[in-house]
Amino acid sequence: MANWYFVNAKTRDKSGPHEESFVRAKFIAGEIRPETPVWHDGLAHWIPASQAFSALQAPGGIEGRVPRPDGLLGWMTFVGVMTILVAIPPSLMLYGLPLLFAGIAALSARAALRRTPFVSPDMIPFLSKLKTFFSCLGWMYIIGMFIFVVVLLIHSAMTIWALSSGAPHFLSEIPTP
Repeated sequence: MANWYFVNAKTRDKSGPHEESFVRAKFIAGEIRPETPVWHDGLAHWIPASQAFSALQAPGGIEGRVPRPDGLLGWMTFVGVMTILVAIPPSLMLYGLPLLFAGIAALSARAALRRTPFVSPDMIPFLSKLKTFFSCLGWMYIIGMFIFVVVLLIHSAMTIWALSSGAPHFLSEIPTP
């Protein structure tokens, strides 16, 4: 078993020795950035973590690992960003903060998942259901935005019609000096 070392980004100190699984878990969680130098027994020089983990075999070997489902990261990004945007106005009154945290968590999960190109076959049903969830939620956002724009256009058209035709409208009730 090789001893692994990495450079702590905050203190610039070397951290180690660690087990491979520990360093890999920190890399997947985002605690070790892709450009962070890592080294293990058998390497001549320090290399970036992204290079080390792209060629690194999983503890059980790479055979039996499958690629994650296509399209999951795109939907996670869209839903995360939309959730944050939708949460901003309610966050001013505090009840939108959980929604804001959910959007941030979705983007963080996407970043961690992006660093894991191959997953265990046991995870495929879970990731497929997760993709379905994010795509349904994403389509709900898209349909909601479409309905909002249509209602806004109808309201604008009715207001313009009322103002131009002389029909009674809410502005006619305002007294003029």
